[in-house]
Amino acid sequence: MIRGVWQLQKLTISYCKTPASKGVYELLNSMEHKKNLIEFAKKNPQIQIKTQVNKSRQPHVIGEYVGTVKHTIGISNSAPSDILEVMQKLRDRSGRDTQTLTHWGKPISAHTSVQGKWIPSRAVTDTDVRVKRKA
Repeated sequence: MIRGVWQLQKLTISYCKTPASKGVYELLNSMEHKKNLIEFAKKNPQIQIKTQVNKSRQPHVIGEYVGTVKHTIGISNSAPSDILEVMQKLRDRSGRDTQTLTHWGKPISAHTSVQGKWIPSRAVTDTDVRVKRKA
């Protein structure tokens, strides 16, 4: 939720008549799982939930967000509880594309070091330094 506005507007459960869609059929036809789906819909009245039969396509859930952004997650061979979990994850997302994190390289500074640039060949070992005291 950004500024009090739910970002997910529509969930589409797309499936076909193949064994990979067994979990979707259980979710829609089994009374036990259907209760969970209805409960999810009651808790989230701002989301329009629809089902769609596609021939010869793997089952997937499409989340449509504010601003015409869509995210698709495959649910092939998933259990009904896993499908509900995917729906919850889509609801919790902000709808924005994830940004890749870049590796932080060397620090950039406008000021040079007072001690000078460090060079590995100038490294001092403990045998190189000998202190002579005046008597």
